Amino acid sequence: MLLITCQVVNKLSNWKTTLSSDSILIPRRLEERDQDRLQSIYRLLQKTHIEGDLDLHNIKITNLGNLTSVGGSLYLFGTPITNLGNLTSVGGSLSLNDTPIMNLGNLTSVGGYLDLSNTLIKDLGNLTSVGRSLWLINTPITNLSDLTLVRGNLWLRNTPISRLPKRERDKILSKVKIEGGLYFE
Repeated sequence: MLLITCQVVNKLSNWKTTLSSDSILIPRRLEERDQDRLQSIYRLLQKTHIEGDLDLHNIKITNLGNLTSVGGSLYLFGTPITNLGNLTSVGGSLSLNDTPIMNLGNLTSVGGYLDLSNTLIKDLGNLTSVGRSLWLINTPITNLSDLTLVRGNLWLRNTPISRLPKRERDKILSKVKIEGGLYFE
């Protein structure tokens, strides 16, 4: 019985030593895995509609392929994306914060929140409604374009609009029904 116990302890000790070895903890084929994931994403973006959420944050994509609508939320923060191409609607939220996005392309509606903080967006193009809050903090936004409805808060802190004289700012904002709060500071 003692012999068997010693053999088991020996095997466990050897196994523990093997696990702590540097060679076992070195990630292998990372570039290949990243490339496979990117190819999988590009295949997914050949569709025109995705029913659920699509999380592409911090992925090195610059466009959305054939995608015209997403039924759930779309997470693009931290990507190098510069435009949304053919995308017209997002049923959930859309996170574009911390991207070099410059225009929203054909986008007309977002059912949840829309975060454009820390982007290069200057106007909202064809966007008409946002189902929750709209963040435009730290953007060069000068025009709300076709926007008519924000069902949550509108955040305009540190934007050219926030620095306009009250009369000019009110003229821009009068076209938009804001159901939440309006924040300049």
